[in-house]
Amino acid sequence: MTHHFFCAPSLIRCPWLSGEADDIVAQSGQRVRTRGELRKAITAWANTPLPAGRDVALYDSDPWRFTTALLGLWHAGHRVWLPGDNLPETVDHLRRRHLTLLGEFVDARVPTAPVTQTPPVAELSPDQDAVVLFTSGSSGDPTPIFRTLGQLEAEVAAFERHWPLAQGVVISQVSHQHTWGLTAGLLRAIATSHPFGLEIVTWPETLAEWLTHLPVSALISSPPQLSRLPDSTTGMPKRAPGRIFSAAAPLPHDAAMQAEALMGSELIEIYGSSESGAIAWRRPCRDTTWQALDDVMLRRDSGRILLRSGRLPEPERWHEQADHIELLDEHPARFTLHGRADRIVKVAGKRVSLEGLARHIERFSGVTSARCLTIDHSGGRIGAVVAMTEESIAHDHDMRRALISALRQHLANAFEPVVLPRFWRFVHRLPVNAQGKLTQAMARHLFDDLDDRRQPRWLDIESPTLDQRRITLEIPERLAALEGHFPGRPIVPGIALIHWARQQAERLFGEPDRWRDMRRVRFPAPLLPGDRAVMTLTRQRDDLNITVASHRGQHLQLRLLGVDPPTGDREPS
Repeated sequence: MTHHFFCAPSLIRCPWLSGEADDIVAQSGQRVRTRGELRKAITAWANTPLPAGRDVALYDSDPWRFTTALLGLWHAGHRVWLPGDNLPETVDHLRRRHLTLLGEFVDARVPTAPVTQTPPVAELSPDQDAVVLFTSGSSGDPTPIFRTLGQLEAEVAAFERHWPLAQGVVISQVSHQHTWGLTAGLLRAIATSHPFGLEIVTWPETLAEWLTHLPVSALISSPPQLSRLPDSTTGMPKRAPGRIFSAAAPLPHDAAMQAEALMGSELIEIYGSSESGAIAWRRPCRDTTWQALDDVMLRRDSGRILLRSGRLPEPERWHEQADHIELLDEHPARFTLHGRADRIVKVAGKRVSLEGLARHIERFSGVTSARCLTIDHSGGRIGAVVAMTEESIAHDHDMRRALISALRQHLANAFEPVVLPRFWRFVHRLPVNAQGKLTQAMARHLFDDLDDRRQPRWLDIESPTLDQRRITLEIPERLAALEGHFPGRPIVPGIALIHWARQQAERLFGEPDRWRDMRRVRFPAPLLPGDRAVMTLTRQRDDLNITVASHRGQHLQLRLLGVDPPTGDREPS
């Protein structure tokens, strides 16, 4: 890290209100937005009639709309809750808190046009309650994290002291609805008067296009995005971003090496949490040890590691660190990281560490990673999500039973039988969100078939291209559609496969009732209980070609035509 002359960035002094009207404040590969447009939109939001003093919830996937709303709401004195998604369960949670919903929520309040256009105040208070973020949900239900404007500014300033931004746009591959995308990908650009990206740059092809047309000061990314980069430099431009930053989950060493080689830029990995913000950094291609940011202190205390930072709600208090850390030096703090602290649960009266159970599963041949959780409706029995290599994964009923038996035998020497996982889900990789986290909600989704016997086990989902999805599914032996079809030799009926195909088409490629017209329906081979198969959905203009195939061949070929949803009363089906 090089020391340099530092001019502290600020959110308090509202830099978005100063400067020339034609300054570029946001851009994409082809579009630009100016400071004049930003000020106009912020002023409109700041004067929008909303209940005074009432908290609001904002969800908007568009960075420009999100930014103008957030800044305008701050000027109007509102604290803004930023949920990670706008799913029905999340909406119900927000409504129970009596929040005004804004943005891309179903039935969100549409603000009326302001009566006046009073200019926003030129300076905000560092003590102003700015946002409420949420924990990732990786170790339980998401819980709210409260941040003041001063705390957000302090984190932005810490980034800028360590790695000052060069000229160019700050582009992000992660959502601004989460703490990493918000502070590093959006607020840092705004506070330092750098343009921010008008889109979340999800796909490598889009990233290559932006780098071709724009000078990029920083690429804000995460392990899932960096792992998706191509295997060669083909298609990647010679112009490199100033730096690459990755956070939100551990970055595999191979992915870090590949990203630096492909992009030709220094890659910085950030370690932190939703509760504490950014804590430390490292160059993963060069070092395994972490160095604390300059406003973070760590110390040992009776076997515990304690953390203190001016960015925490109680800046003078030492907080116990949630992860296993081996502290190498205290001044400045350097350490190695060894995963989450144990999550202890009781199963049938016996205490067991879910982390310890998962670590033992990972020692089994062919297992790459594992996660254990309790399944509520089964009386708290344990479910295991196990990622395995392609050659080790089970593809049919007999292989699956043999694999589960071997895993239980492997665990029997270390754990009592009653605490061993009762439910098993085998995947090629643990499903993670855009921040690289396996949330409790995502893990529980893998066990939805226990509550709905009409569904298969939905496992992996891949997106090789913008127009294709590949979903791995498994046929439960207790699937409702197997009953009576046929006695003694059950197979999955074709109508169930069609129903699942339309269900996934609606979920992944459009609104309900769009994919109603079928063509070229074929069932080449039966699908059996215990079979593992892949459903592939490929979009071609307004059509979807769908196949279901396993190691025994193809089980469904289907073409769905996209049609406009019917208007008026729907006919009974």
